[in-house]
Amino acid sequence: MNGLDTIRAVTISGAFVFGMMLALVGSLKLALAKRLSIGEGRVGGLLSALHLAFVPTMPLAGLLIDRTDWRFVLVAGCVLTAFGLYLLTVRATYGAALASLLLIGIGAACVSAACVVLMPAFFDWDPKKTAAAVNIGMVFFALGSLVTPTLVDLLLRTYDLERFQRTLIFLAVLCLVPAAVTVVQWSVAGQIPSGSKSAGLAAVLSDAKVWLAGLVFFLYGPLEFAVGTWATTYLIDHGYSDRRAARLLSGFWLTFLAGRLLTAYLEDKNFIGEAAEAALIPLLGIAAAVTLGNLVSAPATKKTGVGLLVLGLILGPIFPTLVGMVLKLGHPPGTAYGMMFAIGSLGSLLLAPLIGLYARGRSVQLALRIPLMLALMMAAAAVVLGLLPNR
Repeated sequence: MNGLDTIRAVTISGAFVFGMMLALVGSLKLALAKRLSIGEGRVGGLLSALHLAFVPTMPLAGLLIDRTDWRFVLVAGCVLTAFGLYLLTVRATYGAALASLLLIGIGAACVSAACVVLMPAFFDWDPKKTAAAVNIGMVFFALGSLVTPTLVDLLLRTYDLERFQRTLIFLAVLCLVPAAVTVVQWSVAGQIPSGSKSAGLAAVLSDAKVWLAGLVFFLYGPLEFAVGTWATTYLIDHGYSDRRAARLLSGFWLTFLAGRLLTAYLEDKNFIGEAAEAALIPLLGIAAAVTLGNLVSAPATKKTGVGLLVLGLILGPIFPTLVGMVLKLGHPPGTAYGMMFAIGSLGSLLLAPLIGLYARGRSVQLALRIPLMLALMMAAAAVVLGLLPNR
C-alpha cells in the first residue's frame, strides 16, 4: 500500500474501533450488571465515565497530533483502549470497572482525534471536499456502533465468566488492528497536511466559531441519544409489534448512514458547495424539529415508522458536516477538533441525565418534546455559526 492507502485503511479501522467503544457499555449492560452485582441503573455511571474521559483527553490528543505525530497518538490510543478492555476481565468491582472505562475513554479519544484529522485523505487532502470526506469517514463511526451490540450478543449469548472474558479479549484484539497497520507501514504513513503552526491553542480558544461549533454539538449529542433511546418504545406505543419496532430502529440507523453517504456524494459533485455548507446544518436542524413535531403530535393510532426513517436521514449528516466546517477554519486540525468535541461532550454528560429525569413518569410521545426543542436551539446556534466570518 502507498501512503494514502495506508492512511485510509488506518482511518477506516480506527473509526470503526471508536464507534465500537461508544456502543460498548450499552452492549455489555446486562453482563456488567451481573458481573459487578449491581443494578442496571448503576451501569449508566460507567457510560458517564467514558464521556467524562473525552472532555480533557480530546483537546490533549489533538494538541499532541498537531505538535508531534498522529501515529504516536493513534498507536497509544489503541493500546490504552485494548488494555482497558482487558482490565475489565480482571477484577469484578465497580471501582475497577470505572477505572477501566476511564482508560478506555482516554484511549478511544486518542483514536478518534487521530482518525478525524486523517479523514480528508479520502479525497486526497482536497480542502474543498473536507466535509464530504468527514461524512464518509464517520460512516465507519456509526458502523462500529451498529455492529457492536450484535457482535457482543453473538459472542456472549448468556452471561458466563469465560465467555465474558473471551468477548472482551476479542474486542481488545480488534482495537489493536489500526495500530498494527500503522506500525507495519510506519515509514510511509506519516504524510498529513496540517493547519497553521502559528495558530496554537490560544488562537483556537479565542475563535468564537470553535465555541459555537461546540455548542451545536452540545445540543446535537443528547438529541441523537434521546431519539435512539426512545424510538422503540415510541413505535410500540403506536401499535407496532416488538419485532417490527426493532426493525424500524435498525432502519433508522441505516437511513442515518445513508444521509451521510448522500451528503458526501452531493458535496463531492458540488451540488452542495462550500457556501451552502454553512446553511446545511440549520436547515437540517429545522427539518429535524418539524419531523419530531409530527411525531409528537401524531395520534396513538397513526403509524409513524416512515417519520422515524426520515429523521435518521436528516440527523446523519449534521455532526460530520459540522466537523468538516471546523477543520476548514485554518487552525491545526487536531486542536480544533479536540476543543469542539470536548465542549460538545459536556452535552452528553449534563443534558442526557436531565432528559431522562424529565421523561420519567411521562409518555415517550411527550418526552420527545425535549429533542424537538434541542433541534430548534441547535438550528439557531448553527445559523449564528454560519453568519460569523472566518478569522
